[in-house]
Amino acid sequence: MNILLLLILIPLLGACFTIWARDDKHYSVENIRNVSVWVMLTELGAILYASSLLNVEKTGIQLVEKYHWLDFPEVDVLLGADTFAMLLLLGINISFLISNMFLVQTDRPKTLLSSELIFICLLNGYILAADIISFYIFFAAAGIPLIILVSAYGGLRKKNALVRFSIYNLVGALLLLTAIMIIYSYKSNNIPLNMAGNVNLKDYTEYLVWLSIFFAFISRMPIWPFHYWISSINATQRNPLVFFIGTLIPLIGLYGFMRFWPNTVPQTIAVYAPVFEVISVITMLVIALTGLSHKDFRYKLFAYATIYYLLYLIGVFLPTGSLKMNIGYSLFTSIIIITVLSFLISHIEEEKRKQNLYHNNGILCYMPRTSVCLSLFILAGIGLPVTPLFWNNFIIISEILNYNLILGIFVMASIFIVAITLLEELYKMKDKSAAAKVCSIEMDLSKSEFMISVGCLIILFLSFIKPLWFVF
Repeated sequence: MNILLLLILIPLLGACFTIWARDDKHYSVENIRNVSVWVMLTELGAILYASSLLNVEKTGIQLVEKYHWLDFPEVDVLLGADTFAMLLLLGINISFLISNMFLVQTDRPKTLLSSELIFICLLNGYILAADIISFYIFFAAAGIPLIILVSAYGGLRKKNALVRFSIYNLVGALLLLTAIMIIYSYKSNNIPLNMAGNVNLKDYTEYLVWLSIFFAFISRMPIWPFHYWISSINATQRNPLVFFIGTLIPLIGLYGFMRFWPNTVPQTIAVYAPVFEVISVITMLVIALTGLSHKDFRYKLFAYATIYYLLYLIGVFLPTGSLKMNIGYSLFTSIIIITVLSFLISHIEEEKRKQNLYHNNGILCYMPRTSVCLSLFILAGIGLPVTPLFWNNFIIISEILNYNLILGIFVMASIFIVAITLLEELYKMKDKSAAAKVCSIEMDLSKSEFMISVGCLIILFLSFIKPLWFVF
């Protein structure tokens, strides 16, 4: 059974069914939402089945599928998966299922959900790609659905955000294409990703290839000087699903580094890693301070997501090669937390708009279910010691402190600031002395939305007890 190929095709077929779903004023959103929910349930079933085929005690790629694509030039496509890839796929696809279950009403549902499913298809393909050509194709294409979504759902400043993101997306794709073509010309075939570092390149060519790969992945990361595109998209994005997709774009850059660094990059390039680590930690500190001073809760959530992506990126660049699974467990948890928080924030903003409120102060006093969920997920997000985020972030930060004390102190300061930022906003929304003059049970989460949130907390708790609970 070609299970890895199926993981890519299921959301693509779902996008086709979504486009063809019944379209009328009364049933459009419900029909399209139901299609997307069933697609994601099918996808999760396939991921769980593929995960059951893995031996968690082994490292490296275990599931491999090979497909012949072209005769001239001869190109064979490789798909591969290890435990880390399956953990990442599970977290991402659970989060999209949660998003679709939360989604009740939206404008242009076909555009939203078909673009979402195409994005899932491309992201799954990117994670499963095991050769340099298919890896490049999925890397270059993954940003296209976000461009469509920002065009449809962006705010007043969407034009500038689209121009920046499109430029960075194109430049990153061209840089990676340059590197891939040079490697291909040396080997005359489509080589596996883990063999890219073994290609014997000349001095100047080696620098060109690896610096091109480096800046291609950096173009997807929220790091100076490329950080502004993601803040201009996410900080002003009011649609929670589009916001969540935007927060996953940096994951493309992070995963690219994890596939190429530090095992395959030549030592002549690796010596510059400390400079990049310093730039990363300075970016963390600046974004954390900006989030603290910003009034918009969604920007604070963006700052939180950015800080943790950069934390894991620094972990990737450490000389030790033992943090991969710790980063995987933390990513699994943080992706689910960001998903639920983005929808809870959207719910609060929508109720604030309906009630003509100008601030969030005290709004949770009349929303008991929302208050409980938001409190627990913020506590989990900043390190509540009953989720995998606590132990695994502790291990990652410990390794950073052991590697460089000053670097570790700045990392801890950034995480502390972003934690204070979320707790401060939570305190304002629960402060009865500043409560809004509104009291309506209709403001609160519905029972189904509350149960979805509780289900996510159970998943996080199970992951704390047994990180790979999904492996049979």
